Amino acid sequence: MESKTTQLKDVPVLITRGSYIFPGFEQVLEVGRDKSVLAVNKANKEFDNHIVLVSQKKPLEDDPKLSEIYRIGVLAELKIRKVWEDGSLTVNFKAVDRVKILELREDEYYAADIDILKSFVKSDDKIAEKITANIKELMELQDILPEDLLDQIGDSVDGNEVVDTIAQFLPFIPVAKKQEILEQLDVEKRLQIIFDHLVNKQQVNDIDNKITKKIKERVDEQQREYYLREKLKAIKDELGEFDDAADDMKIYKERLEKEPFPKNIKERIEQEIARYESLPQASSESNIIRTYIDWMMQVPWWEKTDEKNDLKFAKEVLDKYHFGLEKVKERIVEYLAVKSMTNSLKGQIICLVGPPGVGKTSLAKSIAEATGRNFVKVALGGVKDESEIRGHRKTYIGAMPGRIIQSMKRAKSTNPLFLLDEIDKMSSDYRGDPASAMLEVLDPEQNAAFSDHYLEESYDLSNVMFIATANYYDNIPEALIDRMEIIQLSSYTELEKSHIAKDYLVPKVLSNNGLADGQLTITDEAINEVIKHYTREAGVRQLERDLNAIARKFIVKFLNKEMTNLTVTAQTVNELLGKRRFEHTEKEQESQVGVVTGLAYTQFGGDILPIEVNSFNGKGNFVLTGKLGDVMKESASIALDYVKANADKFGLDTKFFENHDIHIHVPEGAVPKDGPSAGITLTTAIISALSNRPVSQDIGMTGEITLRGQVLPIGGLREKSISANRSGLKTILIPSKNVKDIDDIPKEVQESLKIIPVSTYDEVFKNVFGKLE
Repeated sequence: MESKTTQLKDVPVLITRGSYIFPGFEQVLEVGRDKSVLAVNKANKEFDNHIVLVSQKKPLEDDPKLSEIYRIGVLAELKIRKVWEDGSLTVNFKAVDRVKILELREDEYYAADIDILKSFVKSDDKIAEKITANIKELMELQDILPEDLLDQIGDSVDGNEVVDTIAQFLPFIPVAKKQEILEQLDVEKRLQIIFDHLVNKQQVNDIDNKITKKIKERVDEQQREYYLREKLKAIKDELGEFDDAADDMKIYKERLEKEPFPKNIKERIEQEIARYESLPQASSESNIIRTYIDWMMQVPWWEKTDEKNDLKFAKEVLDKYHFGLEKVKERIVEYLAVKSMTNSLKGQIICLVGPPGVGKTSLAKSIAEATGRNFVKVALGGVKDESEIRGHRKTYIGAMPGRIIQSMKRAKSTNPLFLLDEIDKMSSDYRGDPASAMLEVLDPEQNAAFSDHYLEESYDLSNVMFIATANYYDNIPEALIDRMEIIQLSSYTELEKSHIAKDYLVPKVLSNNGLADGQLTITDEAINEVIKHYTREAGVRQLERDLNAIARKFIVKFLNKEMTNLTVTAQTVNELLGKRRFEHTEKEQESQVGVVTGLAYTQFGGDILPIEVNSFNGKGNFVLTGKLGDVMKESASIALDYVKANADKFGLDTKFFENHDIHIHVPEGAVPKDGPSAGITLTTAIISALSNRPVSQDIGMTGEITLRGQVLPIGGLREKSISANRSGLKTILIPSKNVKDIDDIPKEVQESLKIIPVSTYDEVFKNVFGKLE
């Protein structure tokens, strides 16, 4: 390269992350970015080791855009010191001149056309001598300028060189300010930029010094306040007066003397009170200790309520608030009986599992009333932080005990009934797994010494009666299932809902809405209308809401003097609540070919499920419609394959399947349907369609089928049989292995339905179509 030219073409460019080398100085840099390594190698081989150094505006950007690169830099000579194994370089750069980038291009590496710039001095005086004469003024700012700056300047008489030396060795200067110094060609203005920066820096230091001084003054003030408060305390002691905090501490000390606190707890509280009294009340630590003492004194350590062990009274309480649920009530009474005999709760943790609204929480309240225990509830839905259960360490700002200890404080006794509501809704994240913390709570072998991070003292939970609730068994953490006894609560039948409404809900609704006897009468017909056509739920929450809506609408008419009393009938319900919301599936009006009634179990109870099959000329294709789940699709495939394999036995032409398509449809295509219990229903529908034999509209069936024609057991027989009876079916076919579940079916349903157990499909065929061929 020729040094005489002022403009150069296609010079390689190295983009730095805020590293500046002013003309005349050397610096070693590590070069690692691919484009930077290519630019250095290019300069080394083709540009006589000359390269342009220019900084990017955002030092943290890995791949800056052209618009994010400054246009003033330096032309430097380079010398590669070391080539590393990963391809990166250690390079020594010596800046030669300031340059202006006329055009910057980006390809495999950055390259630019440049114009070499020259500094100038407008003043006639020698700027170097002026700076040297006043350098001591700069050096007075010892906190900012290096002490060896004079040595760096030496005997130089070049003002441009002196100013660049100061700029090169000036520490803690931002990238934008360095760029401003580099771009300024007027030496005197460049020096002024440096002076202005130093003055601002000194102002910042002055502010820091003022802040430090104020902090020291505040500390001295706190010590002064402590001395005066102690003196004031001594004066109040002489006068017999006490402040609130001192009064509380005195009350706490008296309680510690009189009440039977555990020895270790008593000693811990006394230690904390002593620490509290030795600190100034204005200190932050004082407030932390005061809060801790309050918690320790308010949590029950020895208080108990008198427990009741009268099993007859317990049964009366359960019957008073709940209709049905006989097996659940029986199990709870057994639970209380064993507790009464052993006087121990070990191994006795119950988990009530069932859909919303079936009475899990109210059952727990009834148990608390029957046993004479205080009732306390902890909602675990959405809890995903372990500290929600175990609490936070006292060192955290706003720390407090976990939900277990907080609830014990509300219970005000060591033997409450503790309801862990929605234990299946807990989740976990990076802050820990709350289910793991619950293991210690629910394990009878461990909960006698439960550890809460805030209390830092073990707490005895062995006298607590724990009852958990959950909506879905599968969502309960597996480790917790092992520590609990699961009691399943199924959905209420329509008959049970009717009894609950008459005996519990209607009186409650009338009382809550301020209605006297005779003002509003809700007939059985109206209750059944609401149950069947305005609710679709497992429990009775929506039923209660609709009864309240009827009461409110009557009250409006009563206050407007439109009526004085009202007897609610089915027609009145339609007028007050609007058109029917739900319609249950009705049985077919007449027997049809290819249509068979199945029985379905849903989260809202049971329903009938008509299945349709049709066949037509085709190529042996098989079509399934109706938003079916994977299990039900597999069940349909099994049914079809079973029919094909036994076509002769069922009187079907084996060649029929080769040139006909078969379409199976389950109505209400928008409603998801899944489960294997429609196996025999699908099989029967296929045989009916292919043999052109109708199936009685009065027959329903449920059961899983295998490829060998075995009928396997199903779930939800109680709900399915109730829905069959409601829909007008006369006969239902069930798996033989479900005979044991017939006792769960209400007696009135058993009397109305003919229930036929079957173990193989041959038995199904004989009951539906007659003898086999």
